[in-house]
Amino acid sequence: MFQETMSGSPSPEAVATAKAAVDVADGKVPLSTACKVYNVREQNVIQYIIDRTEYETILEVTNDRRK
Repeated sequence: MFQETMSGSPSPEAVATAKAAVDVADGKVPLSTACKVYNVREQNVIQYIIDRTEYETILEVTNDRRK
């Protein structure tokens, strides 16, 4: 889902998963609540958070090496 949200035209499910993941990661709501609100699967939200974290970590490492 994370890769799909980075594309030019993500599906409505990918957008909903991203919104749920952001709410959970920001501590706004528990995982189960976010999934109910956005009507998405918990596993997809968890995987989105993992993939996003991996992507952000790679960017940080890459940027640190360029300094």
